[in-house]
Parts: sequence; structure tokens; C-alpha cells
Amino acid sequence: MKKILCAVLVMVLAFAGASFAHDGYEEKYVREEVARRNIKLIPLEEAQKIAAEKINERGVRFKDADLEDEDDYYFGKVDFRPIWSLEAVSNGQEYDIDIDAATGEILKFKLDD
Repeated sequence: MKKILCAVLVMVLAFAGASFAHDGYEEKYVREEVARRNIKLIPLEEAQKIAAEKINERGVRFKDADLEDEDDYYFGKVDFRPIWSLEAVSNGQEYDIDIDAATGEILKFKLDD
């Protein structure tokens, strides 16, 4: 039963991830810089799976997902770092989650008040 639930969760996350638009200027810049630097990104679906596991609740729904360069926030404009910036909702609670798009490390996990 647990395997079935995990499989369903992965499928839901995959379909949710496919619905987000990723055509903004910042994402284009990040993707170009990622290619120039030969950085291998984790897919959005993997970032959503990491976030859902951290939330540790059923029924996680992702409202937004963006690929960003958060170097100014995390490194003071020193290094380039691609970030999956996610907004999730579960059981009426909203979460802001930043995940390193290269390593899968959770950089920010914030429950919105």
C-alpha cells in the first residue's frame, strides 16, 4: 500500500510540475548560465518530491515553481546558484521552499503565517 501511495504521489507531482509556466526572463538566464557552466539540474519533479517529503503530509499541492538564481540572497552576489523556488499548500498551510537545483539541498523551508 505504501508503494502505491508513493507512486501516486510521484505521478501527481509530475503532472503538477508540468502545469507550471517556465518562460520568464530569469529562468531563461538561469538555464543559459547552467548550460554555460555545465551544471546538471535536478528536474522540477524531483524538487517537488523533496519538498513534499519535508512537509511530510498528504495532499501537498504546488501553487508555483520557478527556476531562479538566488546568488544575491544566499551568496551576496559572489556565486551563481540555481534554485527551485516552490510554493506549496498542505492542510491549509502554505510553505515557501527553496531547493538547490543542482544538489537537491533544501536552502529555505518556511511556513507562511
